[in-house]
Amino acid sequence: MIKIFYQCLILKTLLLGVLSAHAQNSTSEATLQQASALSVYQSEQQLEQLSNETSERKLSPASARTPLDAILGFRKYLRAGDFAVAAQYLDLRYVPEEIAAIEPKDLAQALAFVWTKQNVLDISVLSDSPQGHLDDDLPSYRDQVGEVQLSETVVPIFLQRIPDKQSDYVWRISNATVLLIPNMWEEHGYSQWAIWLAQTLPPFMLLGMTNWQAFSMLLALGLFWVISGLIARLMTWLSLRIPNKFPLAITHFWSLPMRIIIYVALLRIAIEQLGLSVTARVYLQSSPLEYLAVTVFIVALLTLWRDYKFRQLERSGELHLTALLRPLVLMVKIIVVIVAILAWAKNAGFNISTLIAGLGVGSLAIALAAQRTMENIIGAVTIYAARPIRPGDLCRFGELKGTVEEIGLRSVTVRTLDRTRVFIPNAKFAADQVENISVRDRIRFLKHLQIQMPTSEQLRVILGELREMLSAHPKVLPDTISVRLVDIEAATAVFRIDAGIMTTDYQTYLAIAEDLNLRIIETVHENGAIFSGPGQVLQVRDFHKASEETMSEVTAKLDGWRDSQQLPFPDVSEERKTEIEGSLIYPPAGSPDR
Repeated sequence: MIKIFYQCLILKTLLLGVLSAHAQNSTSEATLQQASALSVYQSEQQLEQLSNETSERKLSPASARTPLDAILGFRKYLRAGDFAVAAQYLDLRYVPEEIAAIEPKDLAQALAFVWTKQNVLDISVLSDSPQGHLDDDLPSYRDQVGEVQLSETVVPIFLQRIPDKQSDYVWRISNATVLLIPNMWEEHGYSQWAIWLAQTLPPFMLLGMTNWQAFSMLLALGLFWVISGLIARLMTWLSLRIPNKFPLAITHFWSLPMRIIIYVALLRIAIEQLGLSVTARVYLQSSPLEYLAVTVFIVALLTLWRDYKFRQLERSGELHLTALLRPLVLMVKIIVVIVAILAWAKNAGFNISTLIAGLGVGSLAIALAAQRTMENIIGAVTIYAARPIRPGDLCRFGELKGTVEEIGLRSVTVRTLDRTRVFIPNAKFAADQVENISVRDRIRFLKHLQIQMPTSEQLRVILGELREMLSAHPKVLPDTISVRLVDIEAATAVFRIDAGIMTTDYQTYLAIAEDLNLRIIETVHENGAIFSGPGQVLQVRDFHKASEETMSEVTAKLDGWRDSQQLPFPDVSEERKTEIEGSLIYPPAGSPDR
C-alpha cells in the first residue's frame, strides 16, 4: 500500500491553490449544499485581503506561534509550490516507520487534497492566540479545523501545539491526523489514469480544479455535447416510430430541449466522477447551466402542449381560441424564466429579497399604468373561459346587433347588419348583458292579429282551423303551439298566435313565417272575416258581414266538429294532433324546392 501511495504522491500540481478559504465551515456534502459561488468568491477575496494584511508577518514553520499563522503559512508555501517547506508544518514525531518512509512533501500534498475535497475553511474561526481555543472541549494544546468523512469513520483534522528548538511552542498539523493520511488517500485519492494525465499536462488551476480535472472537464463539455446529440437523434427516431399528428414539434423537442437535459445530466455524472474539491463543485453547481436546462425543458413542454392544443382546437373547429392561447402560453413562459433566474440567483448566493421587492414595486407600477389593458386581458380570459359567444355568432349588445368576427386580447370585433365594424372593449363586453342569438335552438313565431268583430261561430272556426293548420305544419314544433282569443278592443277581436319554428337560420325562418302568414290570411278570409288595424273605430255603416253561403259553411264546420266530438276548444285533441301532424305540404306545391 505504501508503494502505491508513494507513487500517487509524486504530483506537484495537486496543491496549487489548495486550502483556499471560503465563507462557511462544514463537512462533506453539507458543505457543498451550504456554500454558494458568491460566498466562495467573497471569502476568497477576504482571504487574499487577510494574506496581504499579514504579509509583513514572517510566515514560516518556525514562526507559526498561532493556529492562524500555521494555516496561512501552510497555504502560502503550497501555493508557491514549495512543498518541502509546506511539509514542515506536519508533526512527524512518533509516527510509525511506514509513515516515516513516505516523503513529507507527498504527505502534505495528499492531506491538502483530501481535506479540501470535503471541507471549506472559515478563517474567522481560527484562533490568532498562541494558546488557541480553550473552550472547544479539546485538550488545551489542540484545535480542530475540519474533518474528512471516510466510509467507516470520520477523521478529524487537528492542529497541535508542540515545543520547538528555542524552548518555545509552535503549531503543527497533528501527528494523529498525519497517521491517517494513507487511509484518507486510499479512499479519496486519484486513479492511475489521473496521475498520468496530471504528470503529462502543465501545472495550472481553474475554478478550484487541478490541471487534469480542468482538462477532463473541458473535454467533457465538448464530447458530451456530441454524445447528447446522438442520443437525442436516437430518441427522435424512436419517438417518430409511434404514429402522431405533430412530428415537427416532437423533432424540435428532442433536438434541443431534451438534448440540453441529457447534456447537463452527463456533466453532472462527470462532476461526481472527477473527485472535485468543494470549491470546484460549488462553482460548477452554482453555474446557470442546470437552471437553463430545466427552463428550456419546461418552455419546450409548454410549446409542445400549445401545439397539441392547436391541433385539438383545429379538429374541433375552435381555431379562434388560438388567439388567446398563444399569449397566455407566452406569459407562462416569461414567469418560468423569471422564477428560474431568481432560483439561480438565490443558489449562487445573491440576496434576492431586494430584487423581489423591486419586481413587486415595478409590477404594481405597471399594473396601475396598464389598468385598462389588464382589465381587457382579464375580460378576454373571462370570455374565452365562459364562452358566452364565439366568432360567427349573431349577438345583440345593448342597441347593437351584429356578428362577432374576432375575440382579441383587447376587444371584440362585431360586424353590424349595416356591414360596419364595431370594436367593444373586452372588459365592457364581459361585464354587460349580451344576447347570443345564434345559440337559440328554435325561432319564435309570435303574432297579435286584430280581426274586425265577426260572429262567435266565425271566431270558433278560425281559432280551430288555425290550431289545426299549425299542428299540421311540418316546420312547427307541436308542443309550442298556442292560438288564443286574448282580448276584444274597439270592436275587434285580438288573436295571439305563438309557435316555435324548427330552424335556427333566420332566412329559413322568414320563409316559414311567410308561409304561415299566407295560410293565416287564407283561413281568416275563407271564414268571412277581415283584418282590422289599431286605432279608434268610427261606425258610419254596418260592419263587414259574411255572405249567407259563407256563414252556412261556417255553421256546417262547427256542426261537423260537434258531431265528431272534435271541437278544438280549448285546444285540438291529442288524437287529432297526431293525425294531422306534418300533413301540410311545405314548401307548397309548385315551389322550386319541391
